[in-house]
Amino acid sequence: MSDPADGRAEPEGLRLLVVDDEAQILELLDLTLGLHGFRVATARSGPHALSAAQAATFDVIVMDVLMTPWDGFETVRRLHAALGCAMPPVVFLSGLSRPEHVPDLVTEYLVKPFRPSQLVESIRRVVQARSR
Repeated sequence: MSDPADGRAEPEGLRLLVVDDEAQILELLDLTLGLHGFRVATARSGPHALSAAQAATFDVIVMDVLMTPWDGFETVRRLHAALGCAMPPVVFLSGLSRPEHVPDLVTEYLVKPFRPSQLVESIRRVVQARSR
């Protein structure tokens, strides 16, 4: 567990929406983040993510970039249009290097493969930045 005095966000109770169109990756992220104390909901596409985000509140969205029918960037644009200022921060996951131009709504961008600890730290950073 992290000490609140050290400035790191506690994962307990943080609700994550994890979006990936590959079932195995989605299951792995669900399990890994759950073991780190996060409460995880999953979505297998951009449209499913939009429905989930309209039905529940999330602290962070963890999003794959390469998906269909909407890629991760299009999904974030649609989420932002629907949620406005209630849009949680986004951690993007991609097998591709970070593109030169990414939407302003992208808070973190991790390139696969990454260690689970890197993802957890990215989530903590976006939560901490949002609370400032």
